[in-house]
Amino acid sequence: MRLLFLSQHYHPEKVPGFRIAEELAKRGHEVTVLCQVPHYGLENVPEEFRKGGTFHENGVRVVRLRVFLRKKGYLSLALNYLSFYFASLRWARRHQDEFDVTYAWSLSPVIYLAAGRLLKRKSGTRMLVHVLDCWPASVFSVLHREEKGILFSLLRKWSERLYCSADEILASSPSFIPYLMDVCRTGSIPISYLPQPMDEERPGACPSFPKKNHSFLYAGNVGRLQLVPLLIKAMQEVREEDIDLHIFGNGSMLEECKSLARELGLGERVVFHDPVPMSTLAAIARTMDASFVSLRGDGSVVSSTVPNKLINSLSYGIPVIGVIEGDGARILKEAGGSMLVEPEEKAIAKAIEDIASLGKEERKRLGALNERYARTHFSLDGFVDEVERKLTYLAG
Repeated sequence: MRLLFLSQHYHPEKVPGFRIAEELAKRGHEVTVLCQVPHYGLENVPEEFRKGGTFHENGVRVVRLRVFLRKKGYLSLALNYLSFYFASLRWARRHQDEFDVTYAWSLSPVIYLAAGRLLKRKSGTRMLVHVLDCWPASVFSVLHREEKGILFSLLRKWSERLYCSADEILASSPSFIPYLMDVCRTGSIPISYLPQPMDEERPGACPSFPKKNHSFLYAGNVGRLQLVPLLIKAMQEVREEDIDLHIFGNGSMLEECKSLARELGLGERVVFHDPVPMSTLAAIARTMDASFVSLRGDGSVVSSTVPNKLINSLSYGIPVIGVIEGDGARILKEAGGSMLVEPEEKAIAKAIEDIASLGKEERKRLGALNERYARTHFSLDGFVDEVERKLTYLAG
């Protein structure tokens, strides 16, 4: 089938959607990805992509649209979202008769579903929407605002219109389903749960860097929802000196977190690293005592998200310390190799010390439980089997 894969972010931006697109192409489908020129999480737009255009990458046709580049601040973020919104609509109008079905990989913002909605209106192309970031809930969680008022009403209505353009919806977290039905009023549109797949790249070479005898890992976005400042403050409470925390990633709060670590005198015990490829990160993770999965809990649908880093952390084969609630906490409990703690400095510090005190064989046993769970529930093949089945049905 001729498939349009809608995803504002795509490789080399660090999002997992590219593996799905490539796997669908390997199965014989004509896959076109509509995305922006890559720059999110990168220092610059790679030279070969700066002018945008159409590229052929690992069997996938990738259309990279020129957009307002995302920088610091909400204004820059809004301009990036809106520029992709308008650019994707212009592109869709010119290519409206080329596809049998649309698969929308729906991270923020929901507004880029508009290109799929346009194709459905103009040429009857049906659309499968995979909700990985639930709007408008995620907006108000980031803004620390209640879901009420004129702004919420406008975003809710916009989200409703876009979600309701889907012919079927997949939700990456079970808690999204009642929100989509009750708040976004998706009506009779079929909705089912399908979590993101884990990254299955083989561990690469592990770089050498100074570490304490017991090392812990945080890898991922350093933003307002991920509680990284809390993890840093917890390190101040850890009595054992031969323990350190290694943070791989970037985000809106990275500089603030670095300043906090300096202020607390944790320069040798909280170490910041640039993002690394997933294969390298997998190799690094396997040398750590445990990894952190943290997400601010406020009882909202966003705090019940199953983050992609949770799924990958389980696949690393090491214990996980979870500072998380909702669906993520349930998965960590089911996996059996994790320790759930309250979002409080001393509780996190105690979990770090408890993991460090375990023997190597016990840590290995806990890690094996996590890895087995990940391979059973989050395999790429099983994920693509389900997506392909639904796309084939929608394509007729």
